[in-house]
Amino acid sequence: MDASTTRRACVELALPRLVGSNSRAHWSKRSRDAHADRQSAHVVGLACRPAKPFTEVRLVIDWWCPTRRMIDCDNALSRCKAYIDGLTDAGWWPDDKAIRTVEITVHPPGERKATVVISASDA
Repeated sequence: MDASTTRRACVELALPRLVGSNSRAHWSKRSRDAHADRQSAHVVGLACRPAKPFTEVRLVIDWWCPTRRMIDCDNALSRCKAYIDGLTDAGWWPDDKAIRTVEITVHPPGERKATVVISASDA
């Protein structure tokens, strides 16, 4: 598929409430936070989902840090798991197995407000 026919969809979300897999929070709080993140991605994802679901997906995640204490790329991806599940629920792709590649970039503070931007395109 050439660049002129590549479909794209993009969503901007607040930083996840879920602190990450290394968190020392109680399991019930982590569960509530993950559920809230998944629901918010689902609701926002419904509003801007593609007309036809992607069958093979390339995800690009841009994480904009709120402070100079930057997050590791692997922790940022771990925290975005609930967002990816919420977009699956919204019908962006039929199942997580459709995701072929994930590219994540962690940006320093100041360039933009602290958010997560998830872009999906045909793989």
